[in-house]
Amino acid sequence: MQISGLGLIQNSGRNERSLQKILQQLSTAKRINSAADDAAGLAISQQLETQSRGFSMASQNVNDAMSALNIGEGAGNEISSMLQRQRDLALQSSNATLNDTDRKNIDTEYQALSQEIDRTANATQFNTQGTAAGTGLASGNAVIQTGANQGDTVKLPSVNMTAAGLGIAGTSVATAGSAQAAIGRIDTALNTLNTQRSTVGSMVNRFESTLNNLNVSEANTQAAQSVLSDQDMALGMANLVRNQLLQQTSTLALSRFNEMNANNTLALLQ
Repeated sequence: MQISGLGLIQNSGRNERSLQKILQQLSTAKRINSAADDAAGLAISQQLETQSRGFSMASQNVNDAMSALNIGEGAGNEISSMLQRQRDLALQSSNATLNDTDRKNIDTEYQALSQEIDRTANATQFNTQGTAAGTGLASGNAVIQTGANQGDTVKLPSVNMTAAGLGIAGTSVATAGSAQAAIGRIDTALNTLNTQRSTVGSMVNRFESTLNNLNVSEANTQAAQSVLSDQDMALGMANLVRNQLLQQTSTLALSRFNEMNANNTLALLQ
């Protein structure tokens, strides 16, 4: 009888532990809550979580890089308009119907535009870093982490939209000769600017594709982790009912055993 009683107690304890484990899985909606639940599964689940979080952070990095490039592109649009105005002034100053005083007045506006081009390029920043003056994020050395693993990086292009970077620094339209020279320099500057803007636009398009791929990878990785570690609620409820019945049966059996034991003891004493 003592051996049978011990077996009932042990069985009741096992049922209780199993019931508590099922309740924990249902309350957390996780099949794996500790290494004891599934050691190999936990290791794989943690690796998948690392990758998923890496994809999420990489998406944020790419979004920030796109924002920086778009800010630089906005400056490029304004600088393009200023270069076009400078070209108009150079053509006007080249006309023989103007005298030197007229050309000096025109050159005043021309020089002001060159200064504004420099100011715009240098003031264009993202998070205090330059995006249009060949410095900071526009230096050609800025690296963006575009993936979840080491080496998944992309360099931002070099962008320099300053007067010097575009090759118009020091130009003037104060004389007919200098105005003629300025026309050629401005045409070259416009080509340079357009090339830089095209490069920036191509990089934005590339980052959009990268972002789409990261989002898909993150979703698929999360799905894989969910299949591995999440609790099947229907199965969990079925196991809960089964273990509750086993626990109730075990408790009744132990109670009956104790009752019989007590009766036998009383019989011996009489």
